[in-house]
Amino acid sequence: MTDARIQQKQRHKEADEKEEKEQRHKEVDWLGYFKSIKGICPWSLRAYMQDKILHVTTGGGCELTWCSCFTASKHEALLFEYPHETSIKILNKHVRRIEKRYPELIAFWSHPLEGDQNTEVPVVIVQDRKLLTDLRKKIGFEND
Repeated sequence: MTDARIQQKQRHKEADEKEEKEQRHKEVDWLGYFKSIKGICPWSLRAYMQDKILHVTTGGGCELTWCSCFTASKHEALLFEYPHETSIKILNKHVRRIEKRYPELIAFWSHPLEGDQNTEVPVVIVQDRKLLTDLRKKIGFEND
């Protein structure tokens, strides 16, 4: 096989992988997800329907900047969506960095490997700590 043929095959493979990744991103059913967690997070569906969740797709590294923007916005939550190969360990690292820099915020991770009511893709969800505490008190989840 010639070098030109090898390079062409590699370009096709990369294009196919990029298309597959984009297709996976499009396939996340966020409405279905927020409906599915209504029992444990009843306000999230309403926030999603009212476009009050700031959704950022990232490879990592810009979370603190986005959190700064989020704190100045009228959004109720910030959702970082990561590539499928992102590990739970990396998500946990982002959560710790966010909460250390912004103690007024609370961050959670969700990963498809955890099953149950977790997201279809790795994510970190950020919310205002006081707002979340108040919401939880209203529905009796204050100890969670």
